[in-house]
Amino acid sequence: MFKEQKGYIVSRHTKEVNGQIEMSLFVKTPDGTVKVIPDRQQTSFFSTIPISELPVDVKGVQYHPTELNSFDHQTVTLIQTNSMTLHSQILKFVKQTGHAVFEEDIKAHDRYLMERNIRGSIRFIGLVEQGGLVYRQAKVIAGDYAPNWNIWSLDIETSVTHNKILSIGITNDLLRQAFVVAPDNTNLENVTAFSDERSLLLGFMQFVKKHNPDIFIGWNLIGFDLHFIDQRCQQLGIRAAFGVNGETWNIRSSENQGKYFASIPGRVALDGITLLKVGGYHFESYSLNNVSHEILGDRKLLHGGDRWQEIERMHQHDLASFVAYNLQDCDLVWRIFKQLKLIQLQQTRVDLTGIPMEQTGGSVASFENLYIPRLHQAGYVAPSWKDEAFVASPGGFVMNSLPGLYKNVLVFDFKSLYPSIIRTFFIDPLARITAQKAPQQNNQHIVPGYLGAHFEVDQAILPELVGELAKAREEAKSSHNDILSYAIKIIMNSFYGVLGSNVCRFYHAELASSITMRGHEILQLTKTWMEEKGANVIYGDTDSLFVVLNDESAEPDVLGKHLCEDINQTLTAWCRDYANVDSHLELEFETLYERFFMPTIRGQEEGSKKRYAGKTNNKVVFKGLEAARTDWTKLAREFQRNLFDIVFNDENPIAYIQSIIEQLKAGQLDEWLVYSKQLSRPLSEYSKHKPPHVRAAMMIDEKRASLGLPLEYNKGRKRIHYVYQTSGVMPYETQADLNHLDYEHYIEKQLVPIADSLLPIFKTNMASLLSQQISLL
Repeated sequence: MFKEQKGYIVSRHTKEVNGQIEMSLFVKTPDGTVKVIPDRQQTSFFSTIPISELPVDVKGVQYHPTELNSFDHQTVTLIQTNSMTLHSQILKFVKQTGHAVFEEDIKAHDRYLMERNIRGSIRFIGLVEQGGLVYRQAKVIAGDYAPNWNIWSLDIETSVTHNKILSIGITNDLLRQAFVVAPDNTNLENVTAFSDERSLLLGFMQFVKKHNPDIFIGWNLIGFDLHFIDQRCQQLGIRAAFGVNGETWNIRSSENQGKYFASIPGRVALDGITLLKVGGYHFESYSLNNVSHEILGDRKLLHGGDRWQEIERMHQHDLASFVAYNLQDCDLVWRIFKQLKLIQLQQTRVDLTGIPMEQTGGSVASFENLYIPRLHQAGYVAPSWKDEAFVASPGGFVMNSLPGLYKNVLVFDFKSLYPSIIRTFFIDPLARITAQKAPQQNNQHIVPGYLGAHFEVDQAILPELVGELAKAREEAKSSHNDILSYAIKIIMNSFYGVLGSNVCRFYHAELASSITMRGHEILQLTKTWMEEKGANVIYGDTDSLFVVLNDESAEPDVLGKHLCEDINQTLTAWCRDYANVDSHLELEFETLYERFFMPTIRGQEEGSKKRYAGKTNNKVVFKGLEAARTDWTKLAREFQRNLFDIVFNDENPIAYIQSIIEQLKAGQLDEWLVYSKQLSRPLSEYSKHKPPHVRAAMMIDEKRASLGLPLEYNKGRKRIHYVYQTSGVMPYETQADLNHLDYEHYIEKQLVPIADSLLPIFKTNMASLLSQQISLL
């Protein structure tokens, strides 16, 4: 029986079944999650090989002439196969003939969805089998179904001593459950006890199958929790059957990047740390304890480097507290996801670009999903990725600054500068290729780029796409849909990075450079036009200009708005004169800093870059200075914040500086003296130079090894906390490590650089102040 249904794609997969390809979509419907097997089960790729040169009568392989062309303007043949094995074999044959192949790496399920402009929501009709769990021979089109997700916040607790799972916690608004290795007579609310780890895993697996979650969320969920569960299943000989119909999941890691991925048929695993970064959130530390404190004003029930000992003690002697600890971690993650709407953000990205729900990165995939169908409509196939020499495009334009302490500094920003440049100057992979072929004497509208590039206006795909996204973003803003607006912004801003990355098949140095170098030109022109109107530009960076107006007879914000209008009119006229194009460039008057400080490069008179402080609306904003950097101590950050509060209020900071030095030496600021820095790679890779945080991490691992415990930092990529004692660097793990601190180190390395950036304004320096204090002793 054929039945029509609606739903939302949870996961997508392709595998070989009995010598045939099987694409499957796991779809959440109003009646539950079902497996949808589309009617067309084929792999596809293109080649310049003529059909006459291909092997004939190969069962399961079809050849089709097309009117599509490669970027080398050669007509291509479409080659389709009924199995992944045949796909590999025919692909190998074609490559051996010397003919080019295109789009051979696009997965069958991704191509199927891409060609139909399907993102997340679908409608389908298919032959119902297995009690409604499977739809075969399905025809699938885009739909408008909005799913009501069943989301579980998951967290595990483990024994560091025995490398085993002690409990698995699950929470959401309606569910609160802990699966715990505990005595049979355990009688605690929300607790299911198991005699051993194996029974716990099997019981949890049954619970998952019965209650059918769509999405698992957690903190370092895939890299720790799911990876650990997967390892323990392997050790215990348990098949990790966490798929919606009992399929095995696949937890894997990238070889070089230390990233983990989870493929679970019919389910999705989303990590909170990753989604925070996707959402543009920045924290001094991405630990759950820190993020929950900043977002929720709440914390884990235990925190600190030695909490594993207390966890194991509670598991043995205070099970109620142990369970409360486990479930609190689940609750914190659940509340963070709800408050920041992280699931909505991820789903919106899927709806806009068609990336898989589990794919939290994927700028290249997003670009290709949007661009390739349009490219086919224009009569071309996408180029294959080439392992060619990478030519980096120039970065954003950064001006030399004019250092000093200022009043009324106006900041002007170009709205979505790089997407606007793409749209205005028709920067596009296809337009670059067709412009090379277009006869210059004909009437084609050709726009010049950089590094020899030109772009044919009538063939440009990307500017139209950017225009559609820009319009959608304005509509989202007007309807106060902040998540949609931000998701569109992420996508538009990623286009430059994609075109400038050699992991993208469309990469070419001419494309990225035509964006950034045009940005340089626009900023320099704008600076010149502003100075012609009497303004003084003291700094510029990528899409922003910092301006001091010499006219003090009017309100600075009024003058700023007038200047902005004048520049936009000038830009419109320049674009028309330069390349006969309509300007989509828009300068905005962004901020007025009542007080502003641009420092010099440390130890020099030249102005610094990407470092400043400014006061606007009674709030001091720091950029690149110590107060905004997580690798400086709290002492440095608080010192700098208070220092600028004083200076921006036109007060003398010398008494405050002397007071801080006295408090530091008296031991009153010891808890502010902890350094915190991220390990960027495993400890074993620090062979020559070993920075302080690396030495501290090595001390911790040496101590753990002596106790027979697993090494904490052998895989790297964790944040290290350390202090400077009189004997040198020491890991900071407990309050006892705040002994014998080297106060002179903190004065010299943390206070002096900050104070000396401002003290010349007051005709003194830290050396002079310190010598005065010594003379008073």
